[in-house]
Amino acid sequence: MCPVSRTTIGKIVGAHGVKGTLRIYPLTDYPARFFGMRTLYVEMPGKPDRELEIISITAHSGKGQFLAVVSGISDRDSAEALSGYTVTIANDKRVELPEGEYWIDSLIGLDVLEAESGDKLGVIEDVISTGGNDVYQVRAEDGSVKMIPAVADVVRRIDVAGGSISVFLMEGLWD
Repeated sequence: MCPVSRTTIGKIVGAHGVKGTLRIYPLTDYPARFFGMRTLYVEMPGKPDRELEIISITAHSGKGQFLAVVSGISDRDSAEALSGYTVTIANDKRVELPEGEYWIDSLIGLDVLEAESGDKLGVIEDVISTGGNDVYQVRAEDGSVKMIPAVADVVRRIDVAGGSISVFLMEGLWD
């Protein structure tokens, strides 16, 4: 049986108090999702995954974190032992994105095609968030790495289901 693909939405960053309350730093654009969760699925490389039943979860005022009380964790040492674990959800539980927005993991691996000729230029290896706009890191057919800004003047079509993205190469962009 194939494991379910999961997406990281937070990280346990420590304990709060002495009664086992977990401090969770959200790593999602949709932090309010934590309020509707009934369980925390937590992972750490090299350690068994755990599913923890949520008793209560509240915002940690002014800290940009959440405080979670979970079943089976009742002291500071037990909570601290979970520090560094990531909080994940199954990919089919991700927030539905508006049209024209994509999950980064759905873009990685797409073939990059030149919009006018249809020639394959390379494959997206990474998406870099710069604040203004994302930048696609592309492994070109010759093995070099190229950067393509994710802006409307350059990116003409994204076809996740078809496995490709079409781009218009402005003068000097691919040099």
